[in-house]
Amino acid sequence: MRAGEIRQKESVQRSTIAGPAGVRDATRTSKDVGEARWFSAFLPHTSNGQPLTPEIRLEQLRMFVESQKLPLPYAFPLLMIPYAACFSGSIAWYWLVVPVILVFISTWFNRQNILAFTAAQPEPASVTAWERRFLAVGFLFSLSLASTAFFFWAPGNEVQQSYVLTALLLIMVPISLITSCYMPGFYVAALPLAAAVTARLLAYGDLLHVSLAVVLVIFVALLVQLMARVNGIMLHSITLREDKSGLVEQLFKAKRESDEARARAEEANRAKSHFLANMSHELRTPLNAIIGFSEVMASEIFGKHTVPTYKEYANDINRSGQHLLGLINDVLDLSRIEAGRFQIIEEELDLVQLAEDCRRIVEIRAQAQRVSLIADFEPNLPIIYGDARALRQTWINLLTNAVKFSPPGGEVLMFARMEPGDELRFGIHDNGPGIAETEIEKVLHAFTQGASGLAQPGKGSGLGLSIVKGLLAVHGGRFELKSKLGQGTQAECVLPPQRLRARTAAARHA
Repeated sequence: MRAGEIRQKESVQRSTIAGPAGVRDATRTSKDVGEARWFSAFLPHTSNGQPLTPEIRLEQLRMFVESQKLPLPYAFPLLMIPYAACFSGSIAWYWLVVPVILVFISTWFNRQNILAFTAAQPEPASVTAWERRFLAVGFLFSLSLASTAFFFWAPGNEVQQSYVLTALLLIMVPISLITSCYMPGFYVAALPLAAAVTARLLAYGDLLHVSLAVVLVIFVALLVQLMARVNGIMLHSITLREDKSGLVEQLFKAKRESDEARARAEEANRAKSHFLANMSHELRTPLNAIIGFSEVMASEIFGKHTVPTYKEYANDINRSGQHLLGLINDVLDLSRIEAGRFQIIEEELDLVQLAEDCRRIVEIRAQAQRVSLIADFEPNLPIIYGDARALRQTWINLLTNAVKFSPPGGEVLMFARMEPGDELRFGIHDNGPGIAETEIEKVLHAFTQGASGLAQPGKGSGLGLSIVKGLLAVHGGRFELKSKLGQGTQAECVLPPQRLRARTAAARHA
């Protein structure tokens, strides 16, 4: 969408919010827009032809008020006194006093409007009333100045007549600058002055003065277009500022909503942690009893079962209890990792020795599934400074997953090597069914499994990889999972250099 279309859409939205009048303006027919183009240089509007919203009009009015806050509020009326004195010898004093009094009165009213506007801090809904007040006072001020073309007019004295006309034209310059930020104010302030001078020039009736009147009219038309251009630039800056304010407001609103959501999530996380802490004791106590009694029953300590099937049931109960206990431990570990309260006990460890211990633990299961475990460790690897239990659980989870999903006759490669950036990379490569690339991110989340896991229910809970990822993060490392369907899976862990210690000569020899 082009920038102009975006601004037009935002303008229509603002007009709709403004009320019924705004709706009527925003839904003008194409005929109305076409007619407005004839006056596009003279009417205030946005860059896409839409009428000004109350918010923009109010901002213009604020700029108009600020431009009139002079250090000496009544400086201009005071200048009228010496100006009127220049005509004291040619015009009666009571005619000279009238424009001076009118200028003082209009300036006083304008000053009161400025003070009331500043104190009131008006809203967009009341902008029309304030516009009428300022325009009425501005028109009175302009008529007061324009009246000098009639009250200060010295019949037969062409020098003083030229002086009056020149003074009125010069006054248009500061008035145009002051009112350029607000086009209606410019019209009511500048046009009466130009009209008074034009009327006086036409009153002469000769070709010279009529030509000067025509030139003046053309000049005023160009001045109006110039002021409209200047006003358009100011409107653009106001629109940008309004958009910026809206974006800032939306940002603060989004931040507040984010903070509230985070607070709710933290509260839910605390409730979850509290629940798990309590339930871990409530669940583990009966589970330990179930596991212990099932072992007693399966081993037939108090005599053989009359029915052999009871022994099989006892073994099933024991396996189910062990599985449930492991699941509870995994859930608790995962909850502590997510809550940032998983505490590690750091010590110097031999990663290869740790891997061999874990391999022996999983070896029985691998042999039962006819899966070969192959080790490929780079010699003289550095010592790891980390938590032994966490790294042992990492190896066991990765080995268990690989063996679990490897087909009979498959191979699982355990490896560890140094990387060029002084990082230590270790993990598992298998030649199992693999994971689809679209599911790799999914299986790293808790309680989620890929298609292979879902096709083999009962083989896992979907916590192993998410726990490995969390344990690596606690050590400042990272977990990388690469896989393709039918090409196996590569589960690799990376430990940063700050977790590595140089191996001593005695340790290398051992």
